[in-house]
Amino acid sequence: MLEPIRAAESAPQDEQLRAARGPFDRTRPSQMARLRPTVLAAIFVGGCAGGLARDELTRAWPTATGGFPWATFAINTCGAFLLAVLLVLMSDVLPPTTYVRPLLGTGFCGAWTTFSSITAGADQLIAHGAPSLGAAYVLASALAGLGSAALGLMLARAFAMRRHQYDAAGRAG
Repeated sequence: MLEPIRAAESAPQDEQLRAARGPFDRTRPSQMARLRPTVLAAIFVGGCAGGLARDELTRAWPTATGGFPWATFAINTCGAFLLAVLLVLMSDVLPPTTYVRPLLGTGFCGAWTTFSSITAGADQLIAHGAPSLGAAYVLASALAGLGSAALGLMLARAFAMRRHQYDAAGRAG
């Protein structure tokens, strides 16, 4: 028969230290210590660029009252694709960097995409008497975002695989 294992015996050493110090001990390292000002600056610059680009596109492609918000739909679909491609390139192709992912992923793509505005757009469509169009917009946005992210992953992985095969053939030959 199995005996219950005591928590003190099974807890890792850091758990034992935490229990000894107490939950409110201020000597534990802060999560904010990892955020360097230069990384925050990269996020800021990318966010400014992404937000400005999104604003320019939505001004150039305005949505009619009660109409399908095509600009936001296109931005979100494109952003999901771009983020998927970026993540594969960052992990499989490009050398490790400190600033590319915060600049382009968190900053640019985070500000470029407007997934939170899907609910606002759907609410406006419903308020203007087009509830079925609002529902279609939410469903189409979710499906297009997932589909474009999947396509971005597949294409970027295929690119990465071919690049690795080319590199291996070049080194072998």
